[in-house]
Amino acid sequence: MPRHKHIHRVHRFTRTLLPILLAGYVGQSHADSGKIRLTVLDANTQRPIANASVTLQSRAGQTTEANANAQGLIEVEALDAGLYTLIINHPNYQTMRLPRVRVLDNKTTPLETQLASLNIAIEELLVVRKTMPANPLNAAGASFIDQEALNSAAGSGSDVLRSLDGLPGLFGDGAFSSFTVRGNGPRDNLILVDGIPFDKVVHFSDSFGDLEDIEGGGRYSVFAPNTIANAEFQPGGWNPAYGGRAGSLLKLNVAEGNPDTPSYRTRLDIAGIEIGYDGPSRFHEQTSILFSARDYNFGRLFEAIGQDDIGTPTLTDIIFKSTTELNDQDQLSFLAIYAPEEYQRTLDNVLASDEDEPGIYENVALIDSQADNSLFALTWTRLIGSDGKLTNQIYRRYYDERINTGEAYPDLVEMDAQLDTIPVRNPILRSAAQEEELGLQSDFEINNHFGRFSSGLRVTEVDLAFALNLDDDWIRYTYDQNDFRENPEQKYVVLSPETINNRYAQTETNYALYANQEFAVNDWSFRAGARYDRDNFSNENLISPRFGATWAATSDLRVTATAGRYFQAPRFNDRASDASNSQLENEIIDQFSLGFLYRVDYNLELLVEPYYQELSNLVVKADRVNQTQLNTGEGSSYGIDTALTRLFDNGWSASINYSYNNSKVRDNPTAMEYNADFNRPHILSIGGVWEINQRWKLSSRWKWASGKPDDSYIIHDNVLGAGQPLRFSRESIANNTERFDDYSSLNFRADYLRTFGRTNVIAFIDVINLLGSDNPNNSNFNERSGTVTDDEGNAVPIVGLMFEW
Repeated sequence: MPRHKHIHRVHRFTRTLLPILLAGYVGQSHADSGKIRLTVLDANTQRPIANASVTLQSRAGQTTEANANAQGLIEVEALDAGLYTLIINHPNYQTMRLPRVRVLDNKTTPLETQLASLNIAIEELLVVRKTMPANPLNAAGASFIDQEALNSAAGSGSDVLRSLDGLPGLFGDGAFSSFTVRGNGPRDNLILVDGIPFDKVVHFSDSFGDLEDIEGGGRYSVFAPNTIANAEFQPGGWNPAYGGRAGSLLKLNVAEGNPDTPSYRTRLDIAGIEIGYDGPSRFHEQTSILFSARDYNFGRLFEAIGQDDIGTPTLTDIIFKSTTELNDQDQLSFLAIYAPEEYQRTLDNVLASDEDEPGIYENVALIDSQADNSLFALTWTRLIGSDGKLTNQIYRRYYDERINTGEAYPDLVEMDAQLDTIPVRNPILRSAAQEEELGLQSDFEINNHFGRFSSGLRVTEVDLAFALNLDDDWIRYTYDQNDFRENPEQKYVVLSPETINNRYAQTETNYALYANQEFAVNDWSFRAGARYDRDNFSNENLISPRFGATWAATSDLRVTATAGRYFQAPRFNDRASDASNSQLENEIIDQFSLGFLYRVDYNLELLVEPYYQELSNLVVKADRVNQTQLNTGEGSSYGIDTALTRLFDNGWSASINYSYNNSKVRDNPTAMEYNADFNRPHILSIGGVWEINQRWKLSSRWKWASGKPDDSYIIHDNVLGAGQPLRFSRESIANNTERFDDYSSLNFRADYLRTFGRTNVIAFIDVINLLGSDNPNNSNFNERSGTVTDDEGNAVPIVGLMFEW
């Protein structure tokens, strides 16, 4: 494991960079005002729109007008710092309204907007819905979130995935970074970074060898909001250019460097430090770069909120992106992400877990984990002819994780015993997981006689190496009634090296082809396409037809239907957990949605979108002791997402969302049906943002949801018998027949901006679960006391300062 020693070097490297970035302050020239540099493009052809006009309105009511040149470029100088509304017009395109553009002294604010061509009856349908025109053939619930909205989200904790909270159909509990959509789990979401599949976006997710899933995945994503230019979210119904998942499609577009003026950034809070640069490369006139590095130690945060029994997670995230304009037709970008992490849970953390009752230790696990996570990608985009576009990408993704798991037994000695006298078994279980993926992606789109045609190719070589090693028999006191036991009267399960130890190594090349045609007839727009995937891990040929249709019923009402088939590959961890799992097949999701988007007023929208999913060939756990899994599951999910959204205008925005979901699954066609693991029948969310003035910005969001499903169980006492330590066990006797208590949470964020010369100082406080509500998503069983406790709620305040110059 020598590669993980580099993590400590990265921490030192990050701290060393801070004074270098601060030194950049000295070299900056002074200016009296800001500048906006706006590029206006055709959303269909990606070509510049000449002679577009823009009107800038300051919060004080001052108005400035300008026109685009032949290259679609509009530059407006001598602007006072502050917030502006931009209205972009052209007689042949839908009007676009950008409601909150921030201008800083001495800086150029670069913007790019894409205008959609006018269609009969929908001339102004999407005037103020988003900061870019949504494709009318996407599902009605699709959303576009710009950087300003990501930064303003209450309860984000400066984490981009938490910033998505409040989108229709999406639920995040705040304790974890991941999210669920329409009753599907957090790993049912397809996440792309600059168009490249990258599922390792969350730190401290559940790992290979974990005996129980961690609710919602990990606690922190790789990206801070200011590293993401925008996010595109679709809760279903996406076109065949993208692979399959049961949940959602999330496209995270990494920000590009400012081509005109450099900016430096430092952020400090209780968890650690973040530094960044955004600006010209200084080594090539047509190249801009973005650089961000952060080093966080969450042990300090957990101690501050009284959760020092969790342990010490540390992470480093380094992101670099360069963008080079080779000429008018060609652009080259390079993206590098390096995100190592470490997590230690020591005997001190074990002893801190008896805070509720001295001597009754809630968690005796000892953990030492280390992981390397990286992505390197090169993207070449070329404009062909008058309306064609070719995008080629090559990338390498690498993930390497090593975990040692053990146990301590402090209940077997006196409470005041010395640490070195407390019995431990460490490590008991060793796990290793290594994934390397080399990929090529090519996409081509062009106008034809019918409309817009697109097609593409995906080729990936995936090299996997997994290993599990259990040193000796290990008694586990939480089990399912169907788990293997040599003696049915035995009220616990025993993991043995014979059933757990496994090595899995496989290298395969997968490929995919897709084609999609869009066309319009009067007030109707259509798309029809299909995707072919060859999965050599499961030896399957997969064909996914996908369709969409939109009717512009009036200038204020859009009706959109989507239908299609989506295949979801088993997780590599599942394939590797037992030799019999290596041939697991893809799960099948057949999906339909019908959405209504109605403009109540110029800045008020109503969304109503019912949907249905048919699930088959689902992967289910046949035996958690032997780690065997089968493709025998089936189920369905249906519901409705609604949202009333007051778009940002006159300094504030607000939304109220309600979602209903009914998700049922069964482990085989003859088994009883039960609630899906992440089914929450009712979700209600109310939130908003208020920019009081140039200095103050407040945001808040309140959420309520039905409790998550939980198993029915019985408790057995003294399961080891006379003469042995007192131990209890919990046996699950029915899947998801119970529910945890309802979820309720209030998040709040306040930002205060002051300018000192050339430096902007932002003080912020972001509180997750302000009222400290108990929101149990998991129950914890203590085999030493026989008690079952639900997760407790804590307010998580994040207070810090950010400097920009």
